Amino acid sequence: MPETPPTQLVVGRPSHGVAEYAADLAAAVRRRVPETVIEVVESPEEAEGVAARHGRVHLHVTDGLLGTSPEAAAERVRRLADATRLSVTLHDLPQESDGERNLPRRAAAYASMVAGVCGVAVSSRHEAALVREHLDPALDAVVVPLGTRVAEAPSGLSGSSGLSGSSGLAAVPHSAPDALVVLVAGYVYPGKGHAEVVDAVAGLERAPGASVEVVALGGVSAGHDAEAAELGRRATAHGVRFRVTGYLDPEEYRRLCRSPGVPVVAHRHYSASRSLLDWAEQGRRPVVLDTRYTREMAALRPGTLHLTALDDLGAAIEARRQDPRSTVLPPGHPIGPTLDDAARSSLAWWETLPW
Repeated sequence: MPETPPTQLVVGRPSHGVAEYAADLAAAVRRRVPETVIEVVESPEEAEGVAARHGRVHLHVTDGLLGTSPEAAAERVRRLADATRLSVTLHDLPQESDGERNLPRRAAAYASMVAGVCGVAVSSRHEAALVREHLDPALDAVVVPLGTRVAEAPSGLSGSSGLSGSSGLAAVPHSAPDALVVLVAGYVYPGKGHAEVVDAVAGLERAPGASVEVVALGGVSAGHDAEAAELGRRATAHGVRFRVTGYLDPEEYRRLCRSPGVPVVAHRHYSASRSLLDWAEQGRRPVVLDTRYTREMAALRPGTLHLTALDDLGAAIEARRQDPRSTVLPPGHPIGPTLDDAARSSLAWWETLPW
């Protein structure tokens, strides 16, 4: 049984969500086992040569990161599995929202990826179900939940305007009276929930002259500028301002997550989502659409989410506008499992694999 973990191979730009999480988890593994080897390459073309230098490798996999098509990504993973003994964590799993054309393609590609590896992990029971539904009904992927960077909600929302909380609450960020600001974290692309938020707030009654703004905290995903522009026109037609901040460095992203407004996570088709963790780490409690995945996350991290049905999204947002304290977690509220927990679970799993 190996005493050291497999080499942690991180592929992709540091700004890519999967690559960023892979790097964070690799660092957590190294904190537990200092001998852990971490290899970082921005280009998937470099990965095969690096993997071949190591006897055992772990890789975080999403098709969009590893190839120009699902088929190309699958071929890349197959070559990696030929070059070394490989375990994988799957992200962005195939699901119904991919559509009639893309679901079969992506499902076939992911099934091909896992065929030659030593072990498969996912980040939620929801994703394990997607594996059985679309890849292989007999494949029971191990579940290692996404880990937070910190174990507890912070003690205050530094950098935001607001009142000091009573009863142990953090400082509460306030928007101007009658104004509604909705914060949506992450890249802008179809299905991420920005359109649902715009539609929800457009249907709310408001006082004459009251402003409504939906702020996307992040940039537009490559290839989706036209959809973002159309969303802006759609918002304007309903009297809603839609603003995209563009790429934010980590410090600015955290600051804006703590800024006045109602945090919302409204995409309906999840694989797993670090956006939920981003809000918790900044002491916020977002409004989140009720899905199989978000119910699982609400049970995993009690008290960190406001679940709501899509038809009730506007009302839920308005209720939080009227009660800003409800969007803030009490200081010290537990938000684990943490990255350290995820590293411990990963280490235990790797020890069981048939390398």
